[in-house]
Amino acid sequence: MINFNDIGKVLSEIKEITDFVIIGDTVVDLCLKRKGTESDVDLFPLSISVITESDKIREFAYNKGWDYGSTPLDTPRLVIPINDDQLQVDFYENFQDFYVPKEIINSASERKIGKYDFKVIKLEDYILLKANAYREEDEDELKTLLYLVGEGKLTIDRDYLKKHVNLFEENSKSIKDRLNMIGFKI
Repeated sequence: MINFNDIGKVLSEIKEITDFVIIGDTVVDLCLKRKGTESDVDLFPLSISVITESDKIREFAYNKGWDYGSTPLDTPRLVIPINDDQLQVDFYENFQDFYVPKEIINSASERKIGKYDFKVIKLEDYILLKANAYREEDEDELKTLLYLVGEGKLTIDRDYLKKHVNLFEENSKSIKDRLNMIGFKI
């Protein structure tokens, strides 16, 4: 597990090249008040394009001594050594089948990670993103999240889910159906 104090320091350095919103599994780790993450950190940059300006990210990583690679969607991935571990930071933006509605980005709120504050999407929006992607691992994670809600370890605002599912326009019915099938009744 990589401690959030270390992650916060790395993310504060990434802010040197772009502001961003955290959109991935880190959302769940923060909601569960974990001390760190076993996963990667997924970022949605706000001031650079990961497609057309990937060279800026590559140069930034090189100057920091970090490794630069690619995600399965061929967007930038940084691999940062932290103690005896490595933190993977993936950058995403809306292109191909990857879509985060602007309203979700705008609804992100400040959360403390280590000593620093960063914008993080709401758990409900994370659930909607998982239901939209709906790969096998997404279905499994949604079932785990529903279990955690049932156990009282997480809370969700079903009205917020109902409202924001419509942001996915033509996919909203499929997302509703998937969530209802899993047990998120919206």
